[in-house]
Amino acid sequence: MLTRVTDTIIEELIDATCNDVRSRHFFLHALHGLVRVAKAEQLQELRRDVERATGAVSQPEGCDTDSTEST
Repeated sequence: MLTRVTDTIIEELIDATCNDVRSRHFFLHALHGLVRVAKAEQLQELRRDVERATGAVSQPEGCDTDSTEST
């Protein structure tokens, strides 16, 4: 059962355009790959926008962000 909207749309596109099993398989994987790339690009843009909006947060001198010791 398809649960994601993108899965449903991909299936509908493939049903409308592909007649043979080989083409269906190829386009299924190609479209799923395209969706993954688009998600990665969107996440990258989101992170860039957050970084731009928040600016560089400065740490006090001597402060180690990786430190696990209590201050």
